[in-house]
Amino acid sequence: QIESLDKSLEDLLTRVDEFVGMLDMIRSDSSQVVNESIPQIYTKATEMRQIYRKIDKLEAFVKMIGNSVAGLEERVTKAETDLGAFPSAFKKILHTISIPSFLNKSSSSRQQQTLYEPPVLFKTEDYFPCLNEAPY
Repeated sequence: QIESLDKSLEDLLTRVDEFVGMLDMIRSDSSQVVNESIPQIYTKATEMRQIYRKIDKLEAFVKMIGNSVAGLEERVTKAETDLGAFPSAFKKILHTISIPSFLNKSSSSRQQQTLYEPPVLFKTEDYFPCLNEAPY
């Protein structure tokens, strides 16, 4: 019985040593996480905040460009309806026939009705100043 108890105690001591070793590893891993990994994570999070700000600015820029393009599309559509989207090939054919006075009157009256106002466009250089630099 004593031998059996002695063997059980040795086995138990071995397991306790293994457990203490595992606790030491966990402590060292925890201290490494606290001392090294958390500051690295904080630094990366700060860098990411700057990237998020850039992404937000880029999204706002893309939205502004989309609104500008939509406005230009509306103006083109309005100009096509006001001036007519009559193909130039048909105009040339009609000019060769004996009705040039009819076409000239309609086009001149249309030109007098609407004056062209150039749209206000953005400049990419205002938003991306690095584009003004010469390429390397």
